[in-house]
Amino acid sequence: CYPHQQDGRPRHILETSKMTENTVRIPPLDPAEFSPEQKEVVGDWGVLNFSRVLARHPALYRVFVPFIEKVISFTDLPPWDREVLVIRALDQCGDVYEASHHVDIAYKVGMTDAQIAAVKAGGADLSEFDRCLIRAADELVHEHCVSDATWQALAERYSTIELMEVVGLVGCYTTIAMVTRSFEMQMESKDDVARELAALRTYT
Repeated sequence: CYPHQQDGRPRHILETSKMTENTVRIPPLDPAEFSPEQKEVVGDWGVLNFSRVLARHPALYRVFVPFIEKVISFTDLPPWDREVLVIRALDQCGDVYEASHHVDIAYKVGMTDAQIAAVKAGGADLSEFDRCLIRAADELVHEHCVSDATWQALAERYSTIELMEVVGLVGCYTTIAMVTRSFEMQMESKDDVARELAALRTYT
């Protein structure tokens, strides 16, 4: 995705900056301005700027958001493994918006701040299988293919369905990083949305 430093981490050539709604490429819609179709597709998720931006393209929302729901809410992967893959992929892609949300989701699966940091740093203090997941995320982001060695290591634990979900999950979140960075997605105020998001995120 990006030029790399010697340690393998991306050199983010498009740095995240402080922005206002007047300067972002695609600002979020006010839910009060939603058309009937936009209200239908967004439902209760208007609390998120991600939803309020994608609502500008309801046809895209209808196909993309169910993909996200499948690999997150209805994943065939263990929730811990899912979060290792997501956090690593987002970090390698330079995403800030979605990565912030996945810190809260990672807490729900039992991750600590130190473990989240370890995933971003390459997994030195994590389990051997966590490091395998990190390699898989790195290979998919940077090479667009899981290596034979990593695939075989994953296959010792995962079914064919789960192997397919690894690729689908990292592919989905690589695309999300493209969306959040290219559209210049703004973070919400956590104080304003934390309670509503806690009620909406019923999955682990």
